[in-house]
Amino acid sequence: MAATSLLELDIKKILGKAEELAGIKLPRRVLELTLEPELELLCIRYKRPKEGEVGEPMHPQIHILREIGTGEITAVEIFNPEKL
Repeated sequence: MAATSLLELDIKKILGKAEELAGIKLPRRVLELTLEPELELLCIRYKRPKEGEVGEPMHPQIHILREIGTGEITAVEIFNPEKL
C-alpha cells in the first residue's frame, strides 16, 4: 500500500538508499517535498532551476533532474519510495 502522508516516510533512509542505488551524492539542503500517493511518487526539490531542467533515469525507481547549463541536481523523483 502506498504512503498517503509524508509523515509515514523515513526521508533520510529513502535518500540514503536512492544515493546507493543511483551511485550519486544528493544535495543535503531540501527546499520542498511532494508526495503524490496515487502515483506512488515522492519528489524532493533542492533548488529552483533558472533556465529549465532535464531529467535522467539513474535507476528504474529514481530520476534525477538537473539544471540546464550548470548540470546541478535540482530535484529527484522516487517511484514507490517505500519499496526502495
